[in-house]
Amino acid sequence: MKLTKNKGMFFASIFIILAVFNVVVFVIPFNKGGGFWSGYGFSMLAILLSAAVSFYAFDREGLKSKFYGVPLISVAWLYLVIQVIVGLVEMGLDFIPIPFQYGIALNTILLGACLIGLFTVEASKEEIERIDAQVKEKVFYIKSLQADVEILIGKASDDMKKMLKDLAETIRYSDPMSSPQLAAIENKIEAKAAGLTEAVDRADGNAIKALCDELQQLFAERNRKCKVLK
Repeated sequence: MKLTKNKGMFFASIFIILAVFNVVVFVIPFNKGGGFWSGYGFSMLAILLSAAVSFYAFDREGLKSKFYGVPLISVAWLYLVIQVIVGLVEMGLDFIPIPFQYGIALNTILLGACLIGLFTVEASKEEIERIDAQVKEKVFYIKSLQADVEILIGKASDDMKKMLKDLAETIRYSDPMSSPQLAAIENKIEAKAAGLTEAVDRADGNAIKALCDELQQLFAERNRKCKVLK
């Protein structure tokens, strides 16, 4: 892990939190019984867990991955605030003859709730990233087809350019999303697009016109199916 300026500042912040917490805890004359050590131990664990989660979230590559890690950090730091408050209360009330096992049970419940929250958020983030990757792939599919047709415009004769430009516009405004149910029609589109490239290379005006018409119809059908599947 590369130590950047921001990460260095974060390390310093965690060190300050740890130092301030320990100074406050050990300067105030708390009764140091089982309740004190239960509150202290779980509070220290909360600080270290929050630091580890923050490093994990912000050490991810890419701005979007870091943004997706914000809810993860929010859960960890919410747990930190609650646990420190509960821990200080437990330490402050340690002089009361209450079995410290109750404090351990409460702290364990808070820790378990935090871990469940972290696992849930992480699973949701991974699903969002997976869907985002699929969207990018489908957008690339449409953009690639559009770029191929635009290249053909420069190769075609003047009387064929308008049909190719209209086709490029149709592709440009087509729905970029897809699904397995559209695989058959998308395979037809790819085959017709390959045939169109060959027709332009041969300067076969009749084939170009026929293929442009067929592709227009295929994209219209695909867009209708996309709307039905949403």
